[in-house]
Amino acid sequence: MLNSAFLRPAAALVLLVAPACSFDLNDRPNAGGVATDEPTAASLQDVRWELRELGGQPAPRTERRPFLVLRNNRPRVEGRASCNQFSGPYTVADRGRLRLGPLVTTRSTCPDLAAEGAFLQALNQAQRYHISNNTLTLYAADTLGTPLARLQAVAQ
Repeated sequence: MLNSAFLRPAAALVLLVAPACSFDLNDRPNAGGVATDEPTAASLQDVRWELRELGGQPAPRTERRPFLVLRNNRPRVEGRASCNQFSGPYTVADRGRLRLGPLVTTRSTCPDLAAEGAFLQALNQAQRYHISNNTLTLYAADTLGTPLARLQAVAQ
């Protein structure tokens, strides 16, 4: 009988502790209960990623901010390279590995095709990625060198 007297409280304690151990800080409501449109813990897919930095430099100022969205329901990337739209396939082989393209673009006449070309080139060279808070960083072969691009998650 000593065993059952010990096991019941221990079982109750396990039932109470298990949910507490799985509590995710990203799932809690924001402080003050104020609604916000900004994503807090971005996943890779179905997020609008806007360009903030290109080749270690602030993103060039363009009429429209370049962005991309990796669709979850199909392996397709879509976006805008400032003036022209682009799309193409993508693959995520395992965590941290990402390949975009080949990308196809529209052919509008644009005032600054150099900045647009640099962004598209960075996307085509991307092989690795890292997400920290709301920032997606794209790298070529390894994550030690200068990032190809940094993008920030924004509300769509």
